[in-house]
Formats: sequence, structure tokens, C-alpha cells
Amino acid sequence: MVAATSADRLTNSDIRNIIPQIVTDDTDCRGPCQSGREDATLGTDATGTDRESDGPLDRYMTVLELIAAFPGKLTLAEVATLLDLPKTTAHRLLKGLVKARLASGGQGGRAYDIGDRLARLLHATAADGWLETLVRPVLERLAGDSNEACYLTRLVGDRVLVAISQAPEVRWRSYVQPGIEMPPHAAASAKAILAFQDDALIASALATERPKLTVNTRTEPAWIAQEYAEVRRQGHATCVGEIDEGLAAIAVPVRQPDGAVLHAVAMTGPLQRIMNGELPGRLRALTDAAEALAGKLALGARAAARP
Repeated sequence: MVAATSADRLTNSDIRNIIPQIVTDDTDCRGPCQSGREDATLGTDATGTDRESDGPLDRYMTVLELIAAFPGKLTLAEVATLLDLPKTTAHRLLKGLVKARLASGGQGGRAYDIGDRLARLLHATAADGWLETLVRPVLERLAGDSNEACYLTRLVGDRVLVAISQAPEVRWRSYVQPGIEMPPHAAASAKAILAFQDDALIASALATERPKLTVNTRTEPAWIAQEYAEVRRQGHATCVGEIDEGLAAIAVPVRQPDGAVLHAVAMTGPLQRIMNGELPGRLRALTDAAEALAGKLALGARAAARP
């Protein structure tokens, strides 16, 4: 993170002034806010059930974190879409942030940016910061509900890499550390992506050495082609002791609105836990997560690419 300059640094006085201002703006409302409490939730879970917010500051911080990931690029409508908020609620939250100079923009349809008081403190320094912002909450819910290591992989050239991971148990974290390359012939999260690529890209991905990692690893081109075809048919991929004996993984492709598959959501853990009678439920949870991310990742990538 970029260090704040003396002009941008928040003082205790700043914090004391900011917090009462935005809390008052959030609770002292009129109309629908007062009677219908349309802002009592921030988004919905995979089943469509409203999730209760922890409080007004959490609502403002969630919006602010999103703006920080897409500085100067998101409109009111896009903020509402990405956070699953009614447009009126998103507008009121953004208006409060602008009034407190925590955000700027919005006039005449302008995109929102970080305000001058937080420009450096909350600047997204990583080029992929927007991906973390959109994906992390989904993985946290998925890992919390399943108590298994959950992660997002993405296609980079002809390689599949772990992008973001969330693992409740420390011992599984090393298997899904961000940056790890997933074997195209063995990893569920690689199969779930590569199965939907064109023949040239698949050939390039499989052109490198395909090590036999365990007794269950298959390296024959014909078997891999058949496995990819099965992934397309089923809509999910598996890895049953193919990388580490005793471990298994399942993965679902993230299909963007245009049909492209550049990411996969996956879950890994002990074979007897992942592949037991609860497998159908785990696959449904992964599918819900993939569907929740599909539109957001596409919109996020477009916004991040804007000049």
C-alpha cells in the first residue's frame, strides 16, 4: 500500500469527525429508508436470502472498498450491480461518502473515485486488486459453509494459476497458495478451465511435460481429451488422488455472459470428505458461487481495462 503523505494522512480528529457524520447520514433518513428499511441488507446470498449487515459503517466500508478497487471507473449503476443493492440504496451510501470526502464524483453521471482524505490510504496498489475485492467475499462464504479450502483459478496464457484462496484449516493452505500452477492433466481447477478452450490452446497447455504425480495420475493424451469432454458434459471437474494421494478436489467453471471460461471455483480437502455423500451439495455450492461471480468478473475486467 502506498504510504499516506502528511496531507492525506487521517488524524484522530479526522476519524472523530468522519464517523459521526456518516453514521448520522445513514440512520437519520426519510421515506423508504425509514419505513421500508431497504438498506438493512447489503446483497443476498447464493439462495437469494438477504444477508443482514453488521451496521452502517460496514455498509459504507463495503462500498468504499469497491470504489478503491476501481478508482474513477464505476458509475452508480455499476456499484449497485456489483454489490447487489437497490440503486436508491447505493445512491444514498455513495452520497454519504462524497459528503464526508471519503469518495468523490457522481455529479452528472461521473464515475466515483476515492476522496481526497483517503486517496493514498485506500489506494489499490495491485493491478489485480479488483479481482481480490470481488472474489474474496464469495470464497469466504463458501469456505465458511463447507469448512474446506476454496479457491479461484484463472487462465494466464496457456497456464492455470491459483488467483485467490481461502482455507479454514492451515494445513491445506499450502496446496492452494496464490501463484501455484495447476497441472493441466490432473488438477480439477485446470480441467474445468481448459476443457472449454480451443484446440490450439489445449495443445499448447499439454505440450509441456506431464508428470505422473501419483499412481492415479493419467498422462495419455487420449485419456485427457476424454476427461475434458466429460467436464463439458457434466459441468464440473474432479481430481481424485491425482496430485496427492488421499486428497481430492472438485471445480466448476465460471462462465462469463459471452460464454468464455477464464476462471474456475474449486474446493479441496481429504478425499474421504470431498468425495463422500455430500458431494452433490458441494457441487451445488460451487455452481452457485460460479454463477455469482460470472457477471461480476466480466464487468470488473471491463471497468479495470478502461483508460
